[in-house]
Amino acid sequence: MRPEIARKRTSPSHVAVRKAQAPASVTELDTRDTTILKGLAISAIVLHNFFHLLSPARENEFVFHQGGLGVFLRTVQHPSLALQAFFSFFGYLGVSVFIFLSAYGLAKSHWNGSESWAHFMAGRIRKLFPTFGLVVLPWMLVYAHQNGLHPFLHTILPQIAFMAVGLTPLVPGLGPPPVGPWWFIPFILEFYAVFFALRKTTRKFGWQGLIVLALMGVAVSMTVEPWLLRWGINVYLTPLGRMPSICLGIAAARYSFRFPRFVVPVAGGAILLGSTFNTLWRFTSPAAVVLLLWIYMEARIYIRECRPLEQIGRYSVLIFLLNTIVRDQFLPFATTPALQLVFAAVSALISLAIAATIQGFLIESPAIDSKMGTAEKAA
Repeated sequence: MRPEIARKRTSPSHVAVRKAQAPASVTELDTRDTTILKGLAISAIVLHNFFHLLSPARENEFVFHQGGLGVFLRTVQHPSLALQAFFSFFGYLGVSVFIFLSAYGLAKSHWNGSESWAHFMAGRIRKLFPTFGLVVLPWMLVYAHQNGLHPFLHTILPQIAFMAVGLTPLVPGLGPPPVGPWWFIPFILEFYAVFFALRKTTRKFGWQGLIVLALMGVAVSMTVEPWLLRWGINVYLTPLGRMPSICLGIAAARYSFRFPRFVVPVAGGAILLGSTFNTLWRFTSPAAVVLLLWIYMEARIYIRECRPLEQIGRYSVLIFLLNTIVRDQFLPFATTPALQLVFAAVSALISLAIAATIQGFLIESPAIDSKMGTAEKAA
């Protein structure tokens, strides 16, 4: 009886069940996983973009605010303000998830290719700029009409031009783009520009090289930050300041590993300590990514069935570009805690509806798909 029982315990069906129940390696994230993670990230960002202008709890996204955690803890004690404070203080960390996924996606799809750097950059620009243009160009026309040609030509047009070539964060005194989330446009272009160098370093030195790169990014950022701020340059708008999240994305794509349970208290502690002490603040974003990934991998089998999150993730780039424009139309009406929640939801839903319309009719329309298919066959 004993051998027979042993065979039953180790039969393929039992092994398959155990494998299905065990958390997958982070390297095994597929397109559906990354799309759902984008949906989670953009949901947090959208709510953050609305509430951080209303809540006294201020985020530490680009600058550390001493005492900010204390303000957050005092605010969440009031039930009517707790949700607003949570997303105001922590919602910006969804951007770090986007950065992680960008690095993860490139390390999956462009690791062994033989294309040149110029060809790679041209391909990324062809993919990104039509989406950006669908939002940026109409906004420019509306701004010029409402505010006049002079301020548009002397202020907005130079900002848009520097943004389009990825130089906005590097020009002294220029400041961020005219619409808040658009800082991500030059950031992602700069990341694309240095990706080949990161890939070469990782190929040569392995995961140890990624750890060194991440720590060097933190050290250099801390060193140059005070000097660059005098010139109006914020290093955390550039890949240098986000190197830990970038390196984590590359490591997750190239090296098979699972997060053990002890990462939960470690990552949670890093987020709290990074929200308290300036010297540890730079580790808050990668810690938040690790914590979210652990939660996702533990509940992956269930979260993957969430169709609404997958749909939101499909439209995430357009929502990111649109949301602040939409939000500004509803902020004046958010005069009480209850109305803040109502109009945050309205703003989010309208942003989603506009993004879905643009994606459905201008990006994924049958006519465009047909033309692209014909062109691909001709090529």
